[in-house]
Amino acid sequence: MQIIFHVDNIEEYLQKGKNYNFPSSPDRCPHSDCKCKVKLKKHGFYHRYYLDGAVCIKITIRRYICPVCKKTVSFLPDFCLPNFQYSLNMIISSLKKTLIRTRTLNSIISDFKRDFPHILFARQHIYFYTKRITNNLSFIIYGLRQIDPYIKMPNTGTERERAREILDVINIVPLFSQRFYDYCQKSFLASLT
Repeated sequence: MQIIFHVDNIEEYLQKGKNYNFPSSPDRCPHSDCKCKVKLKKHGFYHRYYLDGAVCIKITIRRYICPVCKKTVSFLPDFCLPNFQYSLNMIISSLKKTLIRTRTLNSIISDFKRDFPHILFARQHIYFYTKRITNNLSFIIYGLRQIDPYIKMPNTGTERERAREILDVINIVPLFSQRFYDYCQKSFLASLT
């Protein structure tokens, strides 16, 4: 299980690593089959990759363990998406360029390769993200309505047009990734099957 927390200064987080001032653990186990009111214990760290533009870096993730159920909880910074190495900004940027489609897919990929030569961004990534966002449109709309019931949602148009409009909405919602995960317990690009 992961808990997403807000990071004010990404550079500070990346520099400090294990010495970053991580949020304190929750006062009860967040696992649905436990929920014991108990202080979670620090359970070390693990590393994962974070890819954003020209940056490909290994980041530190804090873990806690429940002394009752022995399950762990990871604290993931909000600039990362659960189960995705690419940053939220790169994924949104690639989706916008793809869904607007004023140019060919090859030219979009060429731009990514030119701008970020050290990061592999291929046609498969774009297809995967595009399929995932179009498949998850109803789930994303549900999550956005949980965040703010007054947000205007697209009702008409093709899936691609609706997905484009959803991306515009996502860009204006503060702390979107963290808030969406808090309400839905999944990333907006999570597999729903």
